[in-house]
Amino acid sequence: MAQRHPDPTHPAAGPVPAAALERHLRARATEFLRALRAHREAGAGAATGESAEAARALRRSARRLSAGLHTFQPLLDRDWAQALSPELAWVSGTLAVEHGCTARLERLLLALHRLSGAPVFPGQAATASGA
Repeated sequence: MAQRHPDPTHPAAGPVPAAALERHLRARATEFLRALRAHREAGAGAATGESAEAARALRRSARRLSAGLHTFQPLLDRDWAQALSPELAWVSGTLAVEHGCTARLERLLLALHRLSGAPVFPGQAATASGA
């Protein structure tokens, strides 16, 4: 079920302190930049556990930043927030496609190795035992 975002403009919500909003958005932006760096250092597109975790962290941080912009949009510069949201959605969607392709590649390689009779890759031993 989708999570409902609180409405910061609702009279019962009370005012959102500017410092709290700034801290929240700064934390989300910092999280995104750190995840972006980890993704770049892990080698985007590489089929390793470290790369997959970095891609998940980057996608998660993009979604969190986008959710913060959506939640607090009435309190932010509307043009800025609306220009940034599609970019974050694009990053998240691209990383989802990357994750899907990586998973398919791993399954394909495992199946080809089984057909050829070759030993399973050491990194795929856990996958092979669970399949």
